[in-house]
Amino acid sequence: MLYRTYVLSIGPVALTFALSASAVSAQTAEAETVLDPIVVASADDDSLDNFDGYTAEAATSATRTPGDLRTTPRSVSVIGEDQVRDQGARSIEQAIGYVPGVMPQTFGSDGRYDQYAIRGFDAQNAGYYRDGLPLRTFGYAAWRTEPFLLDRIEVLRGPTADLYGANEPGGLVNAITKRPEFEQSGTARGSLFGEGGGELALDVTGPVSDDFAYRLTGVFNESGTAFEEVDQGRIFFAPSVTWQPSDATKLTIYGQYQKDDIGDTYVLLPEYGTQHTNPLGQYGNDFYTGNPDRNTIESEQSYLGYEFEQDIGGGRTLLSRARIATNDWYNETSYVGAFYASSAQPGEVDTAIMIDFDVDQELEQISFDNGVQQELSFGNVAATLIAGVDYYKVTSDYDRSSAIAGHKDLESGTLDTSEASPASASSIAQDVAQTGVYLVGQAEIGTDWVLNGGLRYDDVRTDIASNSAFGSQEQSNEVDFTSASLGLSYNFVNGMTFYGNAARSFNLPPSGVDSEGNTLDVQESDGFELGARFQPVGTGSLFTLAVFNITKKNTLQPSPSVAGTYEQIGEVKSRGLELGATRRFDNGISVLGSYTFLNAEITEDATNEGNKLARVPSETAALWLGYAFQTAQLEGLRLGVGARYVGDRYSDSANTESRKAPASTLLDASVSYDWGDWNATLAARNLADESKVTFCTAGNVALVPAGNNTEEAGGCALGEGRTVTLSLTRTF
Repeated sequence: MLYRTYVLSIGPVALTFALSASAVSAQTAEAETVLDPIVVASADDDSLDNFDGYTAEAATSATRTPGDLRTTPRSVSVIGEDQVRDQGARSIEQAIGYVPGVMPQTFGSDGRYDQYAIRGFDAQNAGYYRDGLPLRTFGYAAWRTEPFLLDRIEVLRGPTADLYGANEPGGLVNAITKRPEFEQSGTARGSLFGEGGGELALDVTGPVSDDFAYRLTGVFNESGTAFEEVDQGRIFFAPSVTWQPSDATKLTIYGQYQKDDIGDTYVLLPEYGTQHTNPLGQYGNDFYTGNPDRNTIESEQSYLGYEFEQDIGGGRTLLSRARIATNDWYNETSYVGAFYASSAQPGEVDTAIMIDFDVDQELEQISFDNGVQQELSFGNVAATLIAGVDYYKVTSDYDRSSAIAGHKDLESGTLDTSEASPASASSIAQDVAQTGVYLVGQAEIGTDWVLNGGLRYDDVRTDIASNSAFGSQEQSNEVDFTSASLGLSYNFVNGMTFYGNAARSFNLPPSGVDSEGNTLDVQESDGFELGARFQPVGTGSLFTLAVFNITKKNTLQPSPSVAGTYEQIGEVKSRGLELGATRRFDNGISVLGSYTFLNAEITEDATNEGNKLARVPSETAALWLGYAFQTAQLEGLRLGVGARYVGDRYSDSANTESRKAPASTLLDASVSYDWGDWNATLAARNLADESKVTFCTAGNVALVPAGNNTEEAGGCALGEGRTVTLSLTRTF
């Protein structure tokens, strides 16, 4: 099986180069008529680097080629390096916090994962991409991304299966990596963190010869966390080289190694002491309920890949890319299974029942994508079409064990192991393979209309083998699905655009079987969107409005006839409105804002029909104001202040009122100063260090000792506390 996988991934590479060599020979052997290249919506590769303040000009995620953000009839937001720096973002999760339609930290502060929902649907497992290729999370091994490596982050909202295959219908995050450049430059940065520790980072690129360029990016950091009991660190190294013998040929080969000592920072605190009053006092976001002697999480990620482009004449370009990524994840932690009060006084919760939890996982993902891009021009129509085949293969194998570790006194930290239990072990091996055939395109019709669409067929096979104390089980499932989208925009010469789109999408079949032992089907989705954008002529400002309706079908419900099996009769709808704005004024003031109203509810369900989706607020908003001083004496000095609002939301599908997370508003701020080739930035997130409940769970009530109140067993997770970063950067 492994041999077949490598043949499938390497085979297209050989074919790509063979076709390229043949095309180059054909071009030199005879003259031919070549259509002039047409770039749809006035975007090209160079436009991807163009930012006016925080406003980007183009993105690739919605079209697979550079597309103008104003005229493309899909919702895309782009976060550039300046915004990441000014807002003190150290992760993908933090960087996308000001994007409309995005809800980060859906399960509270958690250093293991970037967690976020897009338009009401959890997207971190299926909806994370690097350079247009998927990096999905299976089991526990999450893909952690170093922001210093990234050129920009694109958030594509709405169904996306016509472009990339299986995904949640809310959208995806596509992190775009820096690539070698033929102009010598470099960046060196040193940072100090408010939690203690710091970071050194270096990024250097330039030409080796007329045909070759290189890039070397490295990061080393060691730091504390919000908890005195947990430290973390990272070693990161990413080399890449580009060979470009002519304007027609470009090959980039890249690699990456990243080792993270994460530490376990996902903490559940007693529900009585966070969400509700505890007579003993309230718990803050620096209180650690884990086991300081058992909080090891380590991740070792490696990447190797290539990107290739070859102009083969006739307005055609051969596009090919592939990547192999591995993630070795080791977890030896202890978490809270339930809480209870050691006294008879109601609400005096002071004891945690601890669960030791170990994971050893190996995860490998192989992707390749081969297509032909055709540029066409006929009459007043200029179009770009891409037809191709992509393949995605994941192999996940992990062992895990859990055991009751004992009872922990939260006040003293003492762990009583007298009632510890033997460990229960299990293992799961999972293979998923997705093969897709796609046709996507965008056409500019005259000077006013832009048509965008995609059609894709996917075949997905899933194999799962599991072993546990309850026995062994094997499942195999092969499904296929046809996705499609169609969008149209009308663009006025004054910078106003009106657009609409509709899409049919799907996600991978859930694990499990129905009451008759059959494997489950894909989860289907339909969506449509109407919107408007306004970019005043001659400015970098961009104002956006979108209204949307997404329906997801075949969601799971427990089967009433056979325990441990499921029915796929559920349906959820997400309907909402998104507003976005970026504006930089001539007087030095800049504005970045977003607002989202979301009505996400369960529309078909045996027990929860009519309820709101868990962890999804009805309203979110964010506003960032910046000011660059205009006087000669203070030239280079910039100030920024921001606010992020998240409305109240239920923690579960049952909409339990007592576990409803309250609304919160967090403040961010930064001060930055440029002089010559130097920059100094001091940035703080959650400046007031607010302790806000983001998610609550009932806890495992079966663990609570007899005679104790099981209604007090629940725990809550808090949002991230204050983080402060002081950075000194030199460009050269």
